[in-house]
Amino acid sequence: MRVFTKLRTLPGIQEVGGTGGLPLNADLSEGTYLVMNPQDKVPSMQDLDRLFHDSTRTGEADYCVTSEGYFRTLGIPLLRGRLFDDRDTIDSPHVALISESLARQRWPNQDPLGQTIEFGNMDGDLRFLTVVGVVGDVRVDSLESRPRPLIYVNYRQRPQSTSRFTVFTVVMHTSVDPATLTPAVRGIVRQLDPDVPPSFSTFTKVFSDSLKTRRFNLTLVGVFGATALLLAMAGIYGVMAYSVVRRTHEFGVRIALGASAGDVLRLVLGQGLFTAVVGVAIGIAGSFVLTRTMQSLLFGVSATDPVTFAGVAALLTLVAMLASYIPARRATKVDPMVALRYE
Repeated sequence: MRVFTKLRTLPGIQEVGGTGGLPLNADLSEGTYLVMNPQDKVPSMQDLDRLFHDSTRTGEADYCVTSEGYFRTLGIPLLRGRLFDDRDTIDSPHVALISESLARQRWPNQDPLGQTIEFGNMDGDLRFLTVVGVVGDVRVDSLESRPRPLIYVNYRQRPQSTSRFTVFTVVMHTSVDPATLTPAVRGIVRQLDPDVPPSFSTFTKVFSDSLKTRRFNLTLVGVFGATALLLAMAGIYGVMAYSVVRRTHEFGVRIALGASAGDVLRLVLGQGLFTAVVGVAIGIAGSFVLTRTMQSLLFGVSATDPVTFAGVAALLTLVAMLASYIPARRATKVDPMVALRYE
C-alpha cells in the first residue's frame, strides 16, 4: 500500500501499519474456521459443507485483516514464529497469525506453527492459511470483555477483506506530537485519493472512549456511595447526640463522683466505635455477596482486594468516630449540678 511507504518518510514516524479492527474499537466479523490436514486439497463448496459439520475440525474465531507493521506499531508481542513481512504477497502461500487464546484453545500443549486452517467463508478466498506466528491477545470490544480467539490475515494476500467488512485503519507510532503530523498525513491521503475523507484520532482517545460506559457507571456508584456516607454520618451523629441527651443525668453523676472529662469522652467514643465496628462488619459481609456484580466494573483489581476492603473499613470507622466526637465533647461539658437536677 503506497500510503504506508509515503507515511514512513515523514519525520517522527517510527512505524506504520494498518488494520481492519482497532483494539477496543473493533467491529470484527466472527466465523467458523476449519482445521485442515496436510494431505487435504482445496475443498469445493460441497466438501466445505460436509467438513463444517465435523465439530472436531471446526472452531469459532474473529477475523481481522492487518499489515506487516501493525503489531509493532501497537506493541502487540510476537510470542512464537514470525510476523507478516514482504515475502507474503498475493501469489505466495497464504499465511495467518493467531492470537494466544486461539493457540491455547485449539492446540493445547502443541505447536500451532505450520498448522493449516481454512477461513474462506469470511472473504470468499478458499485458499488455505498456514499459521506462521502466535501473537499476544488483545481486547477487541472493551476492557471488560475477555480476549477472544482471533485470526489475522495479511492485507496483501486478502485485499478483498479491506473493503468488504470494515474501514481499514492506518495506525502510526510517532516520536513527536501526533497533532503536528496531521496536516502532512492529510496531504498524503488526499494526494493518493482525493475522494477519501481522512479522520484522525489518538489511541489515548480510543482508550478513553472505550471507558465511557464504565466511567458513567462508576460516577453513579461514587455519587451514591458519597450520599450513603453522608447519610450514615448524619445518622450516627443523631443517634449519639440523642444518647448523650438521654444519659445527661448519668454523666453528671459520673463527673460528680470524680470522673474526668477524658473518661466521659472515652466512654461516649467507645460506644460510637462499637457501633461503627458492628456496622462495618455487617457491611463487609454484605459486600462479599455483591462482589460478582461489582466484578464487571473492575479492571486490574480483584473484587475482593484486601487493601481496598481494609481502606474502606478504616474510612468508615474514622467517619463514625468523627460523627461521635461532637456529642462526646458535649457530654464532657455537662454541669454536675444541672445534670443531677435533670429529669
